Amino acid sequence: MAGWQNIRVGYRLILVTIWTLGMFAFRLTGLVFRPVARRIDMAIRSAAFRYWAKGILAIAGVRVRASGTPPKPPFFSVSNHLTNLDLIIIASRTGCLFVSRADIAQWPLIGIIARSMDTIFINRKRRRDTLRVNELIAMAMDRGDGVHVFAESRIAQDGQVHPFKPALLEPAIQRAVPVHYAALTYATPPGCPAALDAVVWRDGVPFARNVLNVLQLPYLNASITFGAEPIAAPDRKALAEALYEAVHELFVPLDSDATRAPGAPQPALPGSDSGNDSI
Repeated sequence: MAGWQNIRVGYRLILVTIWTLGMFAFRLTGLVFRPVARRIDMAIRSAAFRYWAKGILAIAGVRVRASGTPPKPPFFSVSNHLTNLDLIIIASRTGCLFVSRADIAQWPLIGIIARSMDTIFINRKRRRDTLRVNELIAMAMDRGDGVHVFAESRIAQDGQVHPFKPALLEPAIQRAVPVHYAALTYATPPGCPAALDAVVWRDGVPFARNVLNVLQLPYLNASITFGAEPIAAPDRKALAEALYEAVHELFVPLDSDATRAPGAPQPALPGSDSGNDSI
């Protein structure tokens, strides 16, 4: 079994590398237009991001079931946060910009690609950096982009949904923009480690190790459920609470060793409005 897992991981890594380099080259064509035609650059960036994400999910064997309608730009959206795959799944549906932790900008290759996708980086150790980031979010929406924020501000180590932080919701309040929301969850195949162990990116686990845990799986079931209507509120604290409640209501818990015990009820991924979308 270990031998087959190594072979699976090897060819997936090769395909991921080839696909990533190809889509990065496609993305770079958009930068040529940025000085004279920003809209063309935005369209190419969004398309490259969506196609890259769809290809990565297909190569990694991630079977995505989507419910609801993804928002159309310009928009502001939030979701729960469980693993690095969350970004890829959302990107495959929207091609939007993300707010991400600052150190990722310095990662080899990944940092270069993230910067080329106009990722907005935030240093969470500096409270005042929130003001700068909120200005960048507002500017992105003003020029017609969609922006997604993982409103818990960090990956949920226990695989649950935690209260949302209000700080980065200020641009939506200032512009009276209702906020879209989505809930993500995962389930691994029978006989494989539970999603809570194999998929959630735990503190102290290297990024590469988390990626390998997923690539070793024969396939992975993932679900994203978009809320029916965006949410508005009079202030960012009320907005954070309303969005948290909405996402929590849509969320289906991940499978774990406890749920896989004999006789335990099995978590079921939400159905899709358009059937199972294996990409």
